[in-house]
Amino acid sequence: MPVNAHRCHAGLLLLAMLLPQAHAAQSIWPARATAQSAMIADYRALTCNKEPPAPYTGNLRLQSKYDQRDASKSTLRARPDADSERIGKQVKQFIGGLIYAGKRFQKAKKPQEANLALACQDQWLERWARADALLDPDASATGMAARKWALAAMAGAVLLTQAAADGKLQLSPTQQRWFTRLGEQVIRDYEPRRHATTVYFNNHDYWAAWAVAATGMLVQRDDFIRWADGALRRGLAQAVRRGDYAYLPLEVARGKLAASYSQYALVPLVLLGESARANGLAWNDDDQQTLERLASFAARSVLAPDSLPELEGRSQADVAPYKLAWLITFLARQPGHHLARQLYEREHGEVDNYSQVGGPLKPAYPILP
Repeated sequence: MPVNAHRCHAGLLLLAMLLPQAHAAQSIWPARATAQSAMIADYRALTCNKEPPAPYTGNLRLQSKYDQRDASKSTLRARPDADSERIGKQVKQFIGGLIYAGKRFQKAKKPQEANLALACQDQWLERWARADALLDPDASATGMAARKWALAAMAGAVLLTQAAADGKLQLSPTQQRWFTRLGEQVIRDYEPRRHATTVYFNNHDYWAAWAVAATGMLVQRDDFIRWADGALRRGLAQAVRRGDYAYLPLEVARGKLAASYSQYALVPLVLLGESARANGLAWNDDDQQTLERLASFAARSVLAPDSLPELEGRSQADVAPYKLAWLITFLARQPGHHLARQLYEREHGEVDNYSQVGGPLKPAYPILP
C-alpha cells in the first residue's frame, strides 16, 4: 500500500475509533435462563384460547379525569366523559391480557402452559399491530398521555417476558414495525413540550421518555434511548435539593396528591437511570446522589409527611402500593438506602405488579435483598 494511502487509512481508522460507536440497544432486564425458558418450543403453532378486544384505531381526543379548573389538578371531574372511559377500558383490557399472558408464562409448570401463554401474548400483539392500533395522530393532550402510558405498559410487558424467556420470545416483523411507529409517534407528541415555554415539563414527559426507551430496547433503536435520556437529564435538573433530600416542585404542587405524584414521577426516572447505565450513557455520582435524594423525599412523603416543609398544612391522599414499584428497581441497585428500605418493609414488599410498567418487576430482580 502506498505511504499516503496507508496514512489516509490509518487516519480514517482513528477517526472511526474516536466517534461514538453505534451499539445494539440493551434492555435493563437481561435475558435469563428460567425453568419456563427451557420449556419453549414452537409457540406460534398454538392458538390462543382467548380473543383480544377489538383493536382501537380511532382518534384519541380524550378528556382528562381531573377538573381542569383546579390549578393543582387534584380534583376529579364531577361527570367523567363516557367516550374517554369506554376507550380507556378497551385499551386497558388489551394491556391486561398481555400482562396476564406474561404472568402465566412465568408461573407455568408444564410446556403446554408456557407455550400457550407465549402464543397468547404474541397473537394479541399481532392483532393490534396489523390494525395499526393507537396510531391516530389526532389526539388531545390526554389522548397523547394515554398513548404513551399504553406504550410503556406494552413494551414493558414484552421486555419482561423476553427476559424470563431467555430471549427466545421475538417480535414478528409486523409487531416490530408497530412498536417502532408508536415510539416515533410518542416522540412527535412530546418533542414540542421540550421547547415550549408555556408547558410544565413533568411526570408526563418522564413517562413518555420511559415509553420510548423501553420501545428502543425492544426494537433496537439507540436513537429512541438517547431521546429518552434527555428527559432524564431535565428531570434530574428540576430537582430542588434541601438538606438530605430533593423534590420535584411540579409534582409537589399537586396539593393533596403531592406524595402520590412524587412516587409516580420517580418510577420512570429510576428506570431511565437504569437505561442510562445499561446503554453506556453518562451517569455520574451527582446524578446518583440526586436520584437518591429524590427517593428520600418520596419515602418520607409516605412515612413521615409532616417532617417535610414542602407538604406542611396539606393532608396527603393515601398512596396506592403499586405506585411504589420504583422501590424494587431502586433497592436492587441501592440496597443500603435507609428510607427506601424502611418504606419497602412497611409495605411488606407488596409494591409490585404496576400495569403501567408492564406487570410484576420482582422476577426480573431475583437477587433483590
